Amino acid sequence: MKIESVAALRHLPPRTRAVMGANLVSSVGTGLVQPFLVLYLTRVRGLPVGTATAVISVIAVASLLGGPLAGRLADGRSLRGTAAAAMAVAALGTASFALVTGVGGAVLAGSAYGLAYGAMVSVWNTAIARSVTGEARSTAFGLQFVGLNAGVGLGGLLGGIFATTADPARFQLLYVCDGLSFLAAGAVLFLAVGRRTEARPPEDVAEPAAGPRGYAVVLRDRTLLKVLAFTVALMVVGYGQLESSIPGLVAVRGMDARIMAWGFVANTCCIVLIQFAAVTRISRSRPAVLLAGTAGSWAVSWLLLLLATVSSGTAVQAPLVIAALAVFAVGEALLAVALPTLVNTLADDRVRGRYNGAYSAAMSAGLVVGPLLGGWLLTGGRPWLLAVVLGTGCVACVGAALRLGRPRGRAAGAPKVAPEDLDVRQTGVPYGDGDGGGTADAGHISDPYMDDDGPQRLTSGGGR
Repeated sequence: MKIESVAALRHLPPRTRAVMGANLVSSVGTGLVQPFLVLYLTRVRGLPVGTATAVISVIAVASLLGGPLAGRLADGRSLRGTAAAAMAVAALGTASFALVTGVGGAVLAGSAYGLAYGAMVSVWNTAIARSVTGEARSTAFGLQFVGLNAGVGLGGLLGGIFATTADPARFQLLYVCDGLSFLAAGAVLFLAVGRRTEARPPEDVAEPAAGPRGYAVVLRDRTLLKVLAFTVALMVVGYGQLESSIPGLVAVRGMDARIMAWGFVANTCCIVLIQFAAVTRISRSRPAVLLAGTAGSWAVSWLLLLLATVSSGTAVQAPLVIAALAVFAVGEALLAVALPTLVNTLADDRVRGRYNGAYSAAMSAGLVVGPLLGGWLLTGGRPWLLAVVLGTGCVACVGAALRLGRPRGRAAGAPKVAPEDLDVRQTGVPYGDGDGGGTADAGHISDPYMDDDGPQRLTSGGGR
């Protein structure tokens, strides 16, 4: 089997590889502690289960604010400074869990970490999107997702070997190590993003006229708003259930907890294998088709979970759950390329941070609403209803995804993107005065936009 990702990685610009390397480092740290937060807060710190799960909600709500804030700062101030600040706050937030003794400390640590988490989604996507374009950009997003899952998987393995509730100091050390991983990643990002030199646009590109400022340019972009609404819906029926309602379904039906452990192993392995084997082919596909594939695979996953729910006590129940999580991974692998590519195809470099900030907020909103909806469906006494409702929602998202490939109108001040531009096989992104007439390149954007430090002289639609 040809490993496409190795060759694809070699062809990416050095700065893009550096950003992806920083993401891998922070992902290993995240994996050290991510599976154990509720266990740590309840078994080690003695907090009630309800309080511990509420801290998870605090993280999600705080991330709603972090993404838009980071996007605004990345565009109007400095991507380099925003990245450093996000990593520093993330380090402070996660390391603070080592010192938690009560509810107040856990909420403060969760708030800081959640704010930084939302900011990091915006930072990672913006940094990658500014360094490459076209098919190379899609490939970079796919490989970043491979690194994230490989890092979290490795960190989870190390954390599982090292952690024990009998020795709280071990958990504290893991949270400190997670904080150090963010500092290391921040240092790499600070050097990789570099210092921007003052640069004018190409001579054949006119200065944009005055237009909407701040997030007004995002709100006026009707195509982007449709993408964001779709993102929320897809998160609600899919990702928002992965670590909440699906484990809850397993618990409600009285299944062995180890089923989820094996299910997540299968999920992670499938993601890595799919991306390693087919990242180039995935990157050449239209985002709308990939999103339809994501929703379709998640619909199949819910069907398998429905069969597992009605097969209580049989020998096929556990294999059905594990298979469902493996199929879910197919959608994750496609989504990791499709949505960031689609959002960044709609943006130019002057508003890229804000577009990614809005995308981060949409993801966070779905991750907040999803568990609430799933919990409500589970507590109704009919666990099968969870799979039916959310599976139906995934089927509806298939049709909605295909409609995203046919945008009709765009707002004044937003970059114009024709339907064919949503095909990532078209290299180059709209650039300059918003007429979509920018020059395509071979997959690498010139340094002035990657070397980012200080206010930009140029703005999309005339505003920042």
